Formats: sequence, C-alpha cells, structure tokens
Amino acid sequence: MSHKGCDNRYEGMVDFILLKLREGLSTREIFKIVKKQFKYKAKWSTFRGYVSRIAHRYSVSRDNLPIRADKEKMKERAAEPPTEDYKKFLDVIKKGQIITLNEICNAIDCSPKRVLELVEFYRSKGYEIIVAADKIFLSTTEVSKVEKVKQLEDKEIVFGVAADIHGGSMAVQWTALNEFCNILKTYYGVKYIFIPGDVVAGHNVYAGQMFDLYAISAKEQEDSVIRNLPEGFEWFALGGNHDYSFIKRGGGHNPLLTIASQREDFHYVGFDEADIPILTGVELKMWHPSGGVPYAISYRLQKGIEQITFSELQSIVRGAKEKPTIRFVLAGHLHIQMQALFGSVLGMQCGSFEGTTNYLRRKGLVPAVGGYVVEATLGRSGLLKDFRVKFYVFQEIEDDWKNYKHNIETEKIQKPLFNGG
Repeated sequence: MSHKGCDNRYEGMVDFILLKLREGLSTREIFKIVKKQFKYKAKWSTFRGYVSRIAHRYSVSRDNLPIRADKEKMKERAAEPPTEDYKKFLDVIKKGQIITLNEICNAIDCSPKRVLELVEFYRSKGYEIIVAADKIFLSTTEVSKVEKVKQLEDKEIVFGVAADIHGGSMAVQWTALNEFCNILKTYYGVKYIFIPGDVVAGHNVYAGQMFDLYAISAKEQEDSVIRNLPEGFEWFALGGNHDYSFIKRGGGHNPLLTIASQREDFHYVGFDEADIPILTGVELKMWHPSGGVPYAISYRLQKGIEQITFSELQSIVRGAKEKPTIRFVLAGHLHIQMQALFGSVLGMQCGSFEGTTNYLRRKGLVPAVGGYVVEATLGRSGLLKDFRVKFYVFQEIEDDWKNYKHNIETEKIQKPLFNGG
C-alpha cells in the first residue's frame, strides 16, 4: 500500500506519530497503536519506512529527544534473564561501525530510551560504548567522558593514596593494602582514597606478563579487585596503561566500568589524568604518565608539573579560570616514592601496591610498596595554610595473593573486607 495521500486518509496520524516519537516510543510500539486507533491496514515494513520519512521531513532527531536511561531500573533488570533485544543490541554494536540512534532503534526494533538503557547495561558490564550526539559505537581506542566529581570538603581534608594496585598480578600486595587502610581509618579517620592508575594488572602489557598473573581474563581481575578492595572508603580510581590494555586488546572492555558498577564506593574518574575538587578552590590532579623510570627519579614529576602549571596559566589567560587551583599532583605508573614542593604545588610519586614482578627484575628495579596519607587545611586567603604528608612503607610478601580468595560468584566470602569497624 502506498502512502501517497496517506496524511488525508488517516487524519491526525502524522501529528500522533510525531508526538509519540518525541515521547520516546519505538516505531514498533507506535505501529501497534495506530493499527487500533487509526484502523491502519499497511504492513509493518511499509509503516517503518513511512515513519522514517516523517522523522526526516519534520527534523525529528533521536538525539534531540528528552530521554535518559533509568539507571535504577537497569540495576533491577541486570538481575533478570536477558530479553531478545539485549542480544540484538550487542550483535549490532560489536560490528564495530558507527551507527545512529535512529538506525539502531530500527535495527533492533525498540525505543530510543530502551537503547540508552541497553547502553548503560552493557557499560556496567565493561563495554566502552561511546554515545556522541546521535552516534553510538563500541570503542577500542577512546573512552567516554565521565561525570565530574563534586567538591569533597570545604576547608580541611585528610586523604589516602594507593597507587598501582595491579589486581590479578602475582606480586599484588593485598595484605599491605589492608594494613594501610586500617591505619588510614584508625589513626586518621580517612574517608577518601585516590588510585592514580592501574587498578588491574591488564593483558599483554609486556612480554611474558601472563606468567606474572594469577588472574588472566578481565573478569577474573575485576572479581579479585571487587572482592579484596577494602571497604569503608570512597575510592577514586584513574585508569592507567594496564587498565587500558583491555580496551585496546580486549575488544573495547573497560574493567573500571565493571568494578564501579559492582562497588558503589568505587568511582571511576577517567584515564591518564583527572582533576578532583577536594576543597574550595583547590584541586588534586591524578596523573598516570608513560615511559620508564628516569635516572633522576624526580625528573618525570618535575617536568609534568611544569606543563601542568603552564596549562593552568594558559587557562587563566583565555579566561577559562580565574586563578590556579591545582595544589596536589599524584603520579602513578613508576612504582617509586618521592615528594617535593614545586612552588605552590605538592608533587608525589606514589609508590605502588604491587611488589617485584619478573619484568621489574629484568629491569633491575625495586618498587616502593606503600601509600601516602595527606592532611591539608585552607587559610583565610583561600590558599593552602598547611599540609602534612606521610608515606607508609610495607615489606613485600611473596605470593601474597594466595592468602586471599578472588572469585565473587561461586564462593561464599569468608574473609571479611576491612570496613573500618
């Protein structure tokens, strides 16, 4: 049946279709309604083409619709048996092509709102699905933007730093991390802990890495972190090169998305670098640089802070900022420990909670196992009045991973996570 003159034959149907499109209904849902309400007689395939032409004619773009994924509903649905649109969506998104919201709605026959719910669901499973305007694709190179962290405190803060945990590595130091967290809670009342990169050990980051791992797959490494990361804190985690290896080599899988979906106290803040507002007018930058340990251990941090302060100056000149705000720079990756005050910026190479791997032995490097506690107070001028920094060192325990359980699905957790009493 041709739709020429259809607007006259089914009076009011075009306006009805436009209304339902803007409400977020799928073409299939609209088709079912118009068959009854307007006594519509054409086939489904004919109607689908007609709706597409209407959407084009009246510039109804799916990305302009007032739709948002209901994350609470997705938590409930995650426990339910997957429906057919789950599999269809994943089949479409895994083809590696950029697809519009309109196209994917038609391909799997569901509403735009349902598509965004499916995006949220699969992101909770670690899929790095990017939504940009009305385009959707599974990325193996880029990561999507994350929500900005709200300011943590006003004038005073005490926080911990636990860099480069490398969950899944045979050299991981879970006992040291638990002892460190016990100190933070018992003696300092710490609520916030920052991880400047490499939460998991990753995959194929260096030659022979698989022989350094007790957990090979992304899921195994995620489960180990979910189970063994001490509770009682708000964790703010930056992605590093080991975390990124699963995105690059694992078909767009971001392990930090999965961990964040399973642990409400775990906040994923992006990759490489992230600025966290910790006090009024004061930000903390987490940074995961690249490259090996330089001859002078302060060099990488020193040059990095030079660029950070230069970037802030440019922002002020452009009018993007009124004054410098970054007062702390926490650097991961190198597994070394040192701190220095560079002007008004306190820089720290933050050690690690991974011990000596075969890779480090080949390089002749010894990691600094431990973490920082930092206390900071604002003065009347709004600048930092004072701060105190202490690094806690722990002795490396060989094969410490064997002292812990790592599977969160088939075993009942017997060793309680530290929860601060």
